[in-house]
Amino acid sequence: MRLAMVFLACSLFACGDDDAALPDAGTDAGGRDAATPDAIVDGPDLGEPDLGVDAGPPDPCADGVGICEDFEGYPELSALADGDRFGPWRAARRGDGIFDLDDTRAVSGSRALHVRIGDGARDGGRLFAGSGASILAEGRTSLHGRLMMYVGDDGHSVHWTWAGVSGPTMDDPVAGLRSTYLFSSLRSDESNRFSSVVYINSDPAQDCWNGSDDPIPAGEWMCLQWSVDSAGRHIEVTRDAAAEPFLVVDETGQGCVGDVANDSPWYGPAIDQLYVGTWSFHPMTRPLEVWIDDVVVDTEPVACP
Repeated sequence: MRLAMVFLACSLFACGDDDAALPDAGTDAGGRDAATPDAIVDGPDLGEPDLGVDAGPPDPCADGVGICEDFEGYPELSALADGDRFGPWRAARRGDGIFDLDDTRAVSGSRALHVRIGDGARDGGRLFAGSGASILAEGRTSLHGRLMMYVGDDGHSVHWTWAGVSGPTMDDPVAGLRSTYLFSSLRSDESNRFSSVVYINSDPAQDCWNGSDDPIPAGEWMCLQWSVDSAGRHIEVTRDAAAEPFLVVDETGQGCVGDVANDSPWYGPAIDQLYVGTWSFHPMTRPLEVWIDDVVVDTEPVACP
Protein backbone atom coordinates (compact mmCIF):
# COMPACT_ATOMS: atom_id res chain seq x y z
CA MET A 1 0.00 0.00 0.00
CA ARG A 2 1.30 3.34 -0.95
CA LEU A 3 0.48 6.04 1.60
CA ALA A 4 0.97 9.58 0.55
CA MET A 5 2.31 10.71 3.87
CA VAL A 6 4.46 13.68 3.08
CA PHE A 7 2.61 15.75 5.70
CA LEU A 8 0.17 14.40 8.38
CA ALA A 9 0.19 17.25 10.79
CA CYS A 10 -2.00 17.66 13.82
CA SER A 11 -0.63 20.75 15.51
CA LEU A 12 -0.08 21.23 19.23
CA PHE A 13 -3.00 23.61 19.22
CA ALA A 14 -5.23 20.92 17.65
CA CYS A 15 -4.37 18.53 20.45
CA GLY A 16 -4.81 21.04 23.25
CA ASP A 17 -6.65 20.68 26.54
CA ASP A 18 -10.45 20.96 26.66
CA ASP A 19 -10.24 24.13 28.70
CA ALA A 20 -7.46 25.62 26.65
CA ALA A 21 -7.83 27.66 23.51
CA LEU A 22 -9.94 26.13 20.79
CA PRO A 23 -8.32 23.45 18.61
CA ASP A 24 -6.51 24.50 15.51
CA ALA A 25 -5.83 22.62 12.34
CA GLY A 26 -2.10 22.97 12.27
CA THR A 27 0.17 24.94 10.06
CA ASP A 28 -0.20 25.45 6.35
CA ALA A 29 -0.25 22.29 4.26
CA GLY A 30 3.18 23.17 3.02
CA GLY A 31 4.68 22.81 6.52
CA ARG A 32 4.81 20.13 9.20
CA ASP A 33 1.77 19.87 10.18
CA ALA A 34 -20.55 0.68 33.49
CA ALA A 35 -26.99 -5.09 38.62
CA THR A 36 -27.02 -7.56 40.64
CA PRO A 37 -29.97 -9.99 40.54
CA ASP A 38 -32.92 -9.24 42.75
CA ALA A 39 -32.65 -10.81 46.23
CA ILE A 40 -34.29 -14.24 46.41
CA VAL A 41 -37.01 -14.33 49.05
CA ASP A 42 -39.06 -17.24 50.41
CA GLY A 43 -41.97 -17.95 48.15
CA PRO A 44 -43.51 -20.48 45.84
CA ASP A 45 -41.39 -22.47 43.45
CA LEU A 46 -41.16 -20.43 40.29
CA GLY A 47 -40.48 -23.42 38.12
CA GLU A 48 -37.69 -23.96 35.66
CA PRO A 49 -35.32 -21.17 34.71
CA ASP A 50 -36.30 -18.99 31.81
CA LEU A 51 -34.65 -20.29 28.67
CA GLY A 52 -35.53 -17.26 26.61
CA VAL A 53 -33.29 -15.06 24.54
CA ASP A 54 -30.10 -13.78 26.13
CA ALA A 55 -30.50 -10.12 27.07
CA GLY A 56 -27.03 -9.40 25.74
CA PRO A 57 -24.26 -7.35 27.30
CA PRO A 58 -25.01 -4.70 29.92
CA ASP A 59 -26.17 -1.35 28.64
CA PRO A 60 -23.09 0.90 28.75
CA CYS A 61 -25.37 3.92 29.12
CA ALA A 62 -27.21 2.65 32.21
CA ASP A 63 -24.59 3.47 34.84
CA GLY A 64 -24.01 7.07 33.88
CA VAL A 65 -20.25 6.60 33.65
CA GLY A 66 -19.80 6.68 29.92
CA ILE A 67 -20.77 9.09 27.18
CA CYS A 68 -23.85 8.11 25.18
CA GLU A 69 -24.86 10.55 22.48
CA ASP A 70 -27.56 10.23 19.81
CA PHE A 71 -27.87 13.99 19.21
CA GLU A 72 -31.64 13.91 19.85
CA GLY A 73 -31.59 15.94 23.08
CA TYR A 74 -30.88 19.35 21.58
CA PRO A 75 -33.96 20.39 19.55
CA GLU A 76 -32.94 24.03 19.77
CA LEU A 77 -29.65 23.40 17.95
CA SER A 78 -29.02 23.22 14.25
CA ALA A 79 -25.96 25.05 12.96
CA LEU A 80 -23.06 24.83 15.40
CA ALA A 81 -20.82 27.81 16.07
CA ASP A 82 -17.27 27.75 17.30
CA GLY A 83 -17.33 27.56 21.11
CA ASP A 84 -20.94 26.34 21.45
CA ARG A 85 -21.45 24.17 24.52
CA PHE A 86 -24.16 21.52 24.98
CA GLY A 87 -24.33 18.22 26.86
CA PRO A 88 -20.72 17.15 27.44
CA TRP A 89 -19.53 18.90 24.30
CA ARG A 90 -17.70 22.00 23.20
CA ALA A 91 -17.83 22.74 19.50
CA ALA A 92 -14.71 23.65 17.54
CA ARG A 93 -15.37 24.98 14.08
CA ARG A 94 -13.28 26.72 11.46
CA GLY A 95 -13.70 27.41 7.77
CA ASP A 96 -16.70 28.00 5.52
CA GLY A 97 -18.09 24.46 5.50
CA ILE A 98 -21.18 23.04 7.21
CA PHE A 99 -21.11 21.96 10.86
CA ASP A 100 -24.53 21.16 12.31
CA LEU A 101 -26.99 18.68 13.78
CA ASP A 102 -29.22 17.80 10.85
CA ASP A 103 -32.00 15.38 9.93
CA THR A 104 -30.76 14.27 6.51
CA ARG A 105 -29.42 11.00 7.86
CA ALA A 106 -29.55 9.25 11.23
CA VAL A 107 -29.28 5.75 12.67
CA SER A 108 -31.40 6.15 15.79
CA GLY A 109 -33.87 8.98 16.12
CA SER A 110 -33.85 11.65 13.45
CA ARG A 111 -30.63 13.64 13.80
CA ALA A 112 -26.89 13.19 13.54
CA LEU A 113 -23.73 15.28 13.66
CA HIS A 114 -22.97 16.54 10.16
CA VAL A 115 -19.83 18.08 8.67
CA ARG A 116 -19.18 19.12 5.09
CA ILE A 117 -15.79 20.40 3.92
CA GLY A 118 -15.68 21.94 0.46
CA ASP A 119 -13.41 21.36 -2.50
CA GLY A 120 -9.99 22.82 -1.79
CA ALA A 121 -10.94 23.64 1.80
CA ARG A 122 -9.56 22.38 5.07
CA ASP A 123 -10.52 22.46 8.78
CA GLY A 124 -14.18 21.47 9.53
CA GLY A 125 -15.95 20.79 12.84
CA ARG A 126 -15.38 18.66 15.92
CA LEU A 127 -17.06 18.16 19.31
CA PHE A 128 -14.71 17.94 22.30
CA ALA A 129 -15.52 16.40 25.70
CA GLY A 130 -13.16 16.92 28.63
CA SER A 131 -12.81 16.33 32.35
CA GLY A 132 -16.37 17.56 32.95
CA ALA A 133 -17.43 14.11 31.71
CA SER A 134 -16.94 11.64 34.57
CA ILE A 135 -15.34 9.02 32.34
CA LEU A 136 -12.59 11.49 31.50
CA ALA A 137 -12.05 12.94 34.96
CA GLU A 138 -9.39 10.46 36.13
CA GLY A 139 -6.96 10.41 33.24
CA ARG A 140 -7.79 6.86 32.15
CA THR A 141 -5.23 4.77 30.34
CA SER A 142 -7.81 2.41 28.82
CA LEU A 143 -10.89 3.55 26.93
CA HIS A 144 -13.30 2.11 24.39
CA GLY A 145 -15.74 3.68 21.99
CA ARG A 146 -18.16 3.12 19.16
CA LEU A 147 -19.82 5.37 16.66
CA MET A 148 -21.80 5.12 13.46
CA MET A 149 -20.42 6.97 10.47
CA TYR A 150 -21.72 7.68 6.98
CA VAL A 151 -19.55 9.19 4.27
CA GLY A 152 -21.43 10.87 1.43
CA ASP A 153 -19.19 12.88 -0.86
CA ASP A 154 -15.85 11.15 -0.36
CA GLY A 155 -13.22 13.66 -1.25
CA HIS A 156 -9.84 13.04 0.27
CA SER A 157 -6.89 14.94 1.62
CA VAL A 158 -3.51 13.91 2.94
CA HIS A 159 -5.05 13.52 6.40
CA TRP A 160 -8.52 14.00 7.87
CA THR A 161 -9.82 12.68 11.18
CA TRP A 162 -13.13 11.45 12.64
CA ALA A 163 -12.35 10.82 16.34
CA GLY A 164 -9.50 10.94 18.83
CA VAL A 165 -8.35 10.94 22.46
CA SER A 166 -5.66 13.02 24.16
CA GLY A 167 -4.04 13.84 27.48
CA PRO A 168 -0.70 14.17 29.27
CA THR A 169 1.85 11.85 27.71
CA MET A 170 2.65 8.69 29.68
CA ASP A 171 6.16 7.28 30.08
CA ASP A 172 7.74 9.71 27.69
CA PRO A 173 11.25 10.56 28.88
CA VAL A 174 10.42 14.22 28.33
CA ALA A 175 7.98 15.55 30.96
CA GLY A 176 5.12 17.97 30.38
CA LEU A 177 4.04 16.84 26.91
CA ARG A 178 0.61 15.95 25.52
CA SER A 179 -0.17 12.98 23.32
CA THR A 180 -3.09 12.52 20.93
CA TYR A 181 -4.22 9.29 19.29
CA LEU A 182 -6.22 10.19 16.18
CA PHE A 183 -8.56 7.89 14.24
CA SER A 184 -8.18 9.08 10.72
CA SER A 185 -8.13 8.76 6.98
CA LEU A 186 -4.81 8.90 5.18
CA ARG A 187 -4.79 9.18 1.42
CA SER A 188 -3.55 6.14 -0.52
CA ASP A 189 -3.86 5.69 -4.28
CA GLU A 190 -6.23 8.66 -4.38
CA SER A 191 -8.69 7.13 -1.91
CA ASN A 192 -9.47 7.36 1.81
CA ARG A 193 -7.92 4.60 3.93
CA PHE A 194 -8.56 3.92 7.62
CA SER A 195 -5.49 4.88 9.62
CA SER A 196 -4.28 6.03 13.00
CA VAL A 197 -1.89 8.82 13.93
CA VAL A 198 -0.08 9.78 17.12
CA TYR A 199 0.90 13.38 17.70
CA ILE A 200 3.12 14.45 20.61
CA ASN A 201 4.09 18.08 21.02
CA SER A 202 7.77 17.35 21.51
CA ASP A 203 10.60 19.15 19.76
CA PRO A 204 10.65 18.07 17.05
CA ALA A 205 6.98 17.08 17.10
CA GLN A 206 6.33 13.34 16.98
CA ASP A 207 3.83 13.00 14.15
CA CYS A 208 3.66 9.28 13.31
CA TRP A 209 1.23 7.14 11.36
CA ASN A 210 -0.07 3.61 10.89
CA GLY A 211 -2.19 2.83 7.86
CA SER A 212 -4.45 -0.01 6.77
CA ASP A 213 -5.42 -1.47 3.41
CA ASP A 214 -9.10 -0.89 4.23
CA PRO A 215 -10.77 1.86 2.19
CA ILE A 216 -13.37 4.00 3.91
CA PRO A 217 -16.65 3.12 2.16
CA ALA A 218 -19.05 5.79 0.96
CA GLY A 219 -22.83 5.69 0.72
CA GLU A 220 -23.50 3.42 3.70
CA TRP A 221 -23.61 3.52 7.49
CA MET A 222 -20.73 1.74 9.16
CA CYS A 223 -20.13 0.87 12.81
CA LEU A 224 -16.64 1.75 14.00
CA GLN A 225 -15.38 0.35 17.30
CA TRP A 226 -12.11 1.51 18.81
CA SER A 227 -10.05 0.58 21.86
CA VAL A 228 -7.05 2.35 23.35
CA ASP A 229 -4.57 1.02 25.91
CA SER A 230 -2.26 3.95 26.47
CA ALA A 231 0.01 2.17 28.96
CA GLY A 232 0.48 -0.69 26.49
CA ARG A 233 0.72 1.68 23.53
CA HIS A 234 -1.96 -0.38 21.79
CA ILE A 235 -4.78 0.75 19.50
CA GLU A 236 -7.45 -1.30 17.73
CA VAL A 237 -10.18 -0.31 15.28
CA THR A 238 -12.90 -2.75 14.14
CA ARG A 239 -15.67 -2.23 11.61
CA ASP A 240 -19.22 -3.64 11.67
CA ALA A 241 -18.59 -6.08 14.55
CA ALA A 242 -15.97 -8.04 12.64
CA ALA A 243 -14.23 -10.82 14.56
CA GLU A 244 -10.85 -9.14 14.21
CA PRO A 245 -9.73 -5.52 14.07
CA PHE A 246 -8.58 -4.23 10.72
CA LEU A 247 -6.25 -1.67 12.24
CA VAL A 248 -3.84 -2.47 15.07
CA VAL A 249 -0.98 -0.46 16.54
CA ASP A 250 1.42 -2.12 18.97
CA GLU A 251 4.16 0.05 20.45
CA THR A 252 5.03 1.75 17.19
CA GLY A 253 3.63 2.48 13.75
CA GLN A 254 4.78 2.43 10.15
CA GLY A 255 6.48 5.78 9.90
CA CYS A 256 6.93 9.33 11.15
CA VAL A 257 7.16 12.77 9.63
CA GLY A 258 10.39 14.74 9.43
CA ASP A 259 13.40 13.98 11.58
CA VAL A 260 11.58 11.61 13.97
CA ALA A 261 12.66 7.94 13.80
CA ASN A 262 10.06 5.75 12.10
CA ASP A 263 10.14 3.25 14.98
CA SER A 264 9.49 5.87 17.68
CA PRO A 265 7.29 4.53 20.53
CA TRP A 266 3.68 5.73 20.47
CA TYR A 267 3.67 7.12 24.02
CA GLY A 268 -0.02 7.26 24.88
CA PRO A 269 -2.14 9.79 26.77
CA ALA A 270 -3.60 9.65 30.27
CA ILE A 271 -6.91 10.41 28.61
CA ASP A 272 -8.65 13.59 29.73
CA GLN A 273 -10.20 14.61 26.41
CA LEU A 274 -11.88 13.06 23.40
CA TYR A 275 -13.43 14.37 20.23
CA VAL A 276 -15.70 13.28 17.40
CA GLY A 277 -16.27 15.06 14.13
CA THR A 278 -14.53 15.70 10.85
CA TRP A 279 -11.46 17.87 10.40
CA SER A 280 -9.00 17.97 7.54
CA PHE A 281 -5.46 19.15 8.17
CA HIS A 282 -4.87 19.73 4.45
CA PRO A 283 -6.92 20.97 1.48
CA MET A 284 -9.55 18.58 0.13
CA THR A 285 -9.27 17.31 -3.44
CA ARG A 286 -13.06 17.51 -3.67
CA PRO A 287 -15.89 17.86 -1.11
CA LEU A 288 -16.07 15.57 1.90
CA GLU A 289 -19.37 15.08 3.75
CA VAL A 290 -19.70 12.96 6.90
CA TRP A 291 -22.50 12.12 9.34
CA ILE A 292 -21.76 10.66 12.81
CA ASP A 293 -24.42 9.19 15.14
CA ASP A 294 -24.86 6.99 18.22
CA VAL A 295 -21.54 7.76 19.90
CA VAL A 296 -20.79 5.62 22.96
CA VAL A 297 -17.63 5.80 25.08
CA ASP A 298 -17.14 3.39 27.99
CA THR A 299 -14.62 1.60 30.18
CA GLU A 300 -15.41 -1.70 28.42
CA PRO A 301 -15.64 -2.54 24.72
CA VAL A 302 -18.85 -1.29 23.14
CA ALA A 303 -20.88 -3.52 20.80
CA CYS A 304 -22.32 -2.41 17.51
CA PRO A 305 -26.09 -1.78 17.56
